[in-house]
Amino acid sequence: MTVSEPLLGVAQKEGDTCARARGKPTRRFDAAALDGLEILLVRLTRACGGVLATLLLASQYWLLNGAHWSGVWLVGLALVCSMSLLPVRGYKGFAKHDVRALRIVYAVLGSVLVTLFIVLFMWVGNLPLLPAVMYLELTLALVLLWLLAGWVVDKLTRSWDRKVRLVIVGAGEQGVAISRYMTENESGIEVIGFIDDRQSRIDCSNLPFPMLAGGTAQLEQLPADVDGVVIALPNQAGDRVSSLATRLRGQLGNVYLAPDEPVLGHAFVNRPTQGPGNMLLLGMNPLPIEARLIKRAFDITFAFCVLTLFLPLGLIIAVLIRLESPGPVLFTQKRYGLRNCMFDIYKFRSMRFDADSASKAINLTQRTDSRVTRVGNFLRRTSLDEFPQFINVLLGHMSVIGPRPHPPGVMAGDRTYETVIVDFVERYKVRPGITGWAQVNGLRGNTFTEESLTERFVYDVQYIENWSPELDLWIVFKTMFGGFGGANAF
Repeated sequence: MTVSEPLLGVAQKEGDTCARARGKPTRRFDAAALDGLEILLVRLTRACGGVLATLLLASQYWLLNGAHWSGVWLVGLALVCSMSLLPVRGYKGFAKHDVRALRIVYAVLGSVLVTLFIVLFMWVGNLPLLPAVMYLELTLALVLLWLLAGWVVDKLTRSWDRKVRLVIVGAGEQGVAISRYMTENESGIEVIGFIDDRQSRIDCSNLPFPMLAGGTAQLEQLPADVDGVVIALPNQAGDRVSSLATRLRGQLGNVYLAPDEPVLGHAFVNRPTQGPGNMLLLGMNPLPIEARLIKRAFDITFAFCVLTLFLPLGLIIAVLIRLESPGPVLFTQKRYGLRNCMFDIYKFRSMRFDADSASKAINLTQRTDSRVTRVGNFLRRTSLDEFPQFINVLLGHMSVIGPRPHPPGVMAGDRTYETVIVDFVERYKVRPGITGWAQVNGLRGNTFTEESLTERFVYDVQYIENWSPELDLWIVFKTMFGGFGGANAF
């Protein structure tokens, strides 16, 4: 979310009794992402421990036999994999001395399991078994390396702020009760303030947290380090809750619906446990941090290789475009991206250049459209006009695989996309893609009807909820062998 000036503060109207709150610097990761990063860091340090253990084994073997061990690299690979793939334990909520004891016990158990796995691996792989004393040394070394890895991660992550920073919409009885409940019972949550359209009727001096400037009309100007918004409005305000949730899910990503029980003195019991404080998360969860990192690494590698290989053909296409019609080679257009933020998408220009096109309404391309050039017709039918979007991938605007981005104001039938499908913003829990699950299932081109848009949305949601590296590779494979053209490409 892009903001000009954070509104983490209180309106300074004359006679306003609310105190001003100071904003904190923007964080790069939310609490869930930091937890995921710590898990990755633990696995990385354990993998390094496996490398050190391999070097120890190789040196001990050389001292005992005076010869090089040909199978050491296989054993080393098994050590690294087994060390890094074992589960990572957090032990949240335990006392410090219990955590230390549990870590030692888990390090011993894990090291014994890894050693037994190595013995089995060498036996099955027909590798010469080592003396028993070497396996004992390996176990002791793994225990020390395991504990050292945990200590290193603790040092590196000690300063991380893992609190989930939430804003509560609604400063009435329900919102105040929820904020107090979370403060007393949820140590991982930080309530930074309230937002309410009825500020003039609320005594801010009695609120446990400050009233933030503006009302719900200025929610898009919340500071970028807010992890989510809690809608704490009465059940009678169903239409308002629905309207707010629809708007906020596109801007903030995580929007939670708080129950009415705390007002009656009850805890958050029998509620879905999808969000902090057992609150109901409206919409889908974003991809976990591990998935985001894997997906981004694949995007950068794949996009760089494609652009390098495509460069000669791209130069030829650029020349042909300029020879046929005057104007720029690349066409740019505003599109919605991750978290509903706008970006400039790049495509090879396939239509005659119109200097005033930016100020005109979006007009979807029709069959035999007179605006499309001969070169452009070929580019559109073969999807070669999309290749400059790999630049968008490298810039972080897009992904190789994901829901296709749409321009603002585009319509399916007589209504805009967001009007046809209230949950349309859920597609932007991930970066939009050059190709996607809907496209390789035949849903390419424009969406002239509400039925075609709904069908495409179903495929997009299915992709997000079931993302995996193998699904991305399968989509790439299907795109390369049959996904570039199609009856709807014009």
